[in-house]
Amino acid sequence: MDTYHLDRLSPSIFRSKEGSRMVLHYKYIGFVGCYTSAGQADPFESSLGGVPHDRSRVGRGILAFGVDGSGNMHFLNDGEPIIEGIENPSYLCILGRNGEEGSARPALPRAGGLCVVSEVRGGEFQSYSIGRDVTRTGEIIIRATAIGTALGTGGSYPCHVMSSNVGDDLVGIIVSNYGEDEGVLSIFVFGDGSVGPQSVIVALGPGSNVNPDRQISSHAHSASVTRHPSPPSSMDLCCADLGSDVIVRFSLSITRSNECGEISLSCAETERISAPPGSGPRSIMFNPVFGDIAIVSLEMTAQVWLIRKSAKTGGYESLGEPVSLLPQNWPKESDEDYRFNHGRWASDALWSPCGKFAYAAARLHNSITVFNLSTIADSSSMSVEFEPLRFVQRVSTEGLTPRCLCMSECGQFIFVAHQHSHDISSFGRNESDGTIEFIDRLDVPNAACVKLIRPDCIGQH
Repeated sequence: MDTYHLDRLSPSIFRSKEGSRMVLHYKYIGFVGCYTSAGQADPFESSLGGVPHDRSRVGRGILAFGVDGSGNMHFLNDGEPIIEGIENPSYLCILGRNGEEGSARPALPRAGGLCVVSEVRGGEFQSYSIGRDVTRTGEIIIRATAIGTALGTGGSYPCHVMSSNVGDDLVGIIVSNYGEDEGVLSIFVFGDGSVGPQSVIVALGPGSNVNPDRQISSHAHSASVTRHPSPPSSMDLCCADLGSDVIVRFSLSITRSNECGEISLSCAETERISAPPGSGPRSIMFNPVFGDIAIVSLEMTAQVWLIRKSAKTGGYESLGEPVSLLPQNWPKESDEDYRFNHGRWASDALWSPCGKFAYAAARLHNSITVFNLSTIADSSSMSVEFEPLRFVQRVSTEGLTPRCLCMSECGQFIFVAHQHSHDISSFGRNESDGTIEFIDRLDVPNAACVKLIRPDCIGQH
């Protein structure tokens, strides 16, 4: 760890009194999960020997870092893992509050916690409470404490996890299991009492077989939820199924009994939205402002695609055609990248907090493309219509194989986890026009996923 003594403070890190100690303040604390095996999650590994990279470097678990007000990153805990002993921690999510302290159930943390999935054949997830200590020199030390024991995800090779909430209380998690023979979506709800969590395990069925190498079976890759205005406990849960070329929609309801606080769960499939054949839907995220719109990254065609809920039918439909993430005529047939699915290998996509800009990453080309979502007021129906995504910018991610994108809560920064150049890069974001600019890089072996939390959301030991 870089030791930030008081005479070496970055201008964007400020000091405050906490008791008799001086405390360094970061704008965010970051966590990065690192694959512990080489060649993990590379579809070209068996047929082509994998995308070239330094295979001697593998991760050791989950690392923590601080982000200052300028977007520069600094290792915490001397750069040592805060969590070890978990195999291939492919995805993390930040957890909020849950129930009462001292419950006998396998609880989730009350605040400032992490949930981590282990991308292995017998998929598991583990929750951790996160705390911090501050040394006399102002260094922040992050502590992670496992809560209960790891639980099975109900599927194999989990690659995405997210939290679901009722009101301000976090009550459960949703896991996308990529699967070996079949993709599985798993929903877990933690209720009161000493019994384990309630759960729904959904097998997604056969694949589209458009690409026999990757689509013989379904492959759940990510999920996102958007709430209904009434009742607020009801949500649309959509899962991106790479193997079947569909978005699977579920009606999800989580309710809590006022009398005893127990939580009930119901989940029913309501629709399958067809993506272009052979496109491989990978990442899905509902717009934080316009909740009836979602962006989907199409991994195997290196495109992004918008879907929206129809006000007339209540079903989801395409909003415009899929848009490429790659420059025209890239790559050439003579290029090394061409042999890897003609250079088509998209990864993550997300929205800005304002909902006006979308960001999507393309592996192999190693770039982020920025798009603008424009609205059109429809005075006749008093509704808002949307234009297709408009290209704004394409920039290098400053690394190899950008697997995961993460935007800060304030919308000021974007972070990229690079699996094959073994690092994280940070970018500053112009909130007016959506453009981004490279800031900093942090060396992290086999980086798979990066997430952020505000320091004030982490309890102090």
